Amino acid sequence: MSDGKQLDYETDESTEEQRVSRDDESELPIKEGAVFGAIAVLATYLTHLLLTIMTTARISPEAGVVGSGEDASYVVTDMVASWKAAGWSYLSAFGSGFEAEGESAVLSAVPNHGTAFVNGPFGLSDLFLFLVTLGGIVAAGYGIARYTETDTATEAVKTSLTVVPAYLVFAAIAAVMMTHTFTEDPAITAFIGEATGHANAAVGLEVSDIVTENGYSDIAFGPSTSSAILLAGLVVPAILAAIGGVLTKPRDALETVMAKVQ
Repeated sequence: MSDGKQLDYETDESTEEQRVSRDDESELPIKEGAVFGAIAVLATYLTHLLLTIMTTARISPEAGVVGSGEDASYVVTDMVASWKAAGWSYLSAFGSGFEAEGESAVLSAVPNHGTAFVNGPFGLSDLFLFLVTLGGIVAAGYGIARYTETDTATEAVKTSLTVVPAYLVFAAIAAVMMTHTFTEDPAITAFIGEATGHANAAVGLEVSDIVTENGYSDIAFGPSTSSAILLAGLVVPAILAAIGGVLTKPRDALETVMAKVQ
């Protein structure tokens, strides 16, 4: 009698363990995906940073005479910090936009920065960074799908999407933290350019709002938050990560598509 009860208990326990095991297997590898995504993001950003530092070393900052008479002085402005410019380079590879005082701005027309994707240190550096940035996402999606040994193309795609949160977090951080305020007159003058109505770097920004009777107003420039999060944080990473996942099960993916077509 006792042996029968013990056998039933062990059977129930074994069944419960199998059920829990199946439940665990059905869950997405969120933690593992976050690790793969973080590695890909960090490696990509560091590549942009390295090339941005090289570019910054080759660029001279804006300079000019400020004031008049005895108060006149020659001012050499500060370059945008390389870690910020590298973030701009990173986001540019995704097609993210930029803003100056809330108005759409063109990164290539902004002074004092060595953004590698715009002012690369060597020929075709923009193409190189583009391939590194987008290829990194595909590699991350492929890597996590292979690591977890998914059985079908559908599972591979779902698993590959676990790398996306890392891109979303970094895009949000870059949009908020990697901004720069131009406060020195020569840099602001270069930002405006020779335009008389609107600034060259930001067509929607009126010069009259910058040049006042009291001098120049500061100009805050940085990534467009909505554009950065949408493109660099969600859409592009999701599409490319899914492609990486599919590449682990190309035959199954093709058979699934053909079955739906037929």
